[in-house]
Amino acid sequence: MYKFTLFTWARMNFERIDSYELSQTILNKIGGVSHLKLQKLIYYIDAWHLAILDEPLINDEFEAWLHGPVIRSIYAKYVGNGFNMYDRLSFNKDQAEVHSNAIEAKLHADQNELISDVLAEYGDKSDYHLECLTHSEEPWIEARKGVAQGEASRNIISKETMKRFYAQNIGS
Repeated sequence: MYKFTLFTWARMNFERIDSYELSQTILNKIGGVSHLKLQKLIYYIDAWHLAILDEPLINDEFEAWLHGPVIRSIYAKYVGNGFNMYDRLSFNKDQAEVHSNAIEAKLHADQNELISDVLAEYGDKSDYHLECLTHSEEPWIEARKGVAQGEASRNIISKETMKRFYAQNIGS
């Protein structure tokens, strides 16, 4: 199911970026998506970064919300600008090339390749498909343990669990 290129790299410290920078990079690369889908794409990029490159791409923690993993600051950023979870978000086209070049220059080539690979794997999936997928995977299930179905939660999804779960699914 998950068929990402295995990178050839020596153990190194990779650059981290802000989750908002990552959200803008995603919007620039694949165009308008719902806020719900954007959150899942950020999650999958960070999860696979953990699994393949052995460290997170972003510092933010994901919370196990009712509709899947969410970064609270990203939620606040877009909802604070009048968007709800199903509105289509897009990137300001005037800034797209400048932004894309700046982020790509900041990151290692393997990180840029990983982002592209994850977007190729998940970018064409619906927001509902991605929500269901995260709900079927160990990191979200573990974080929701003890939370009633349909109940809100601020429980943190363990980055260690994310790393372990996705690492065991490389190439399968």
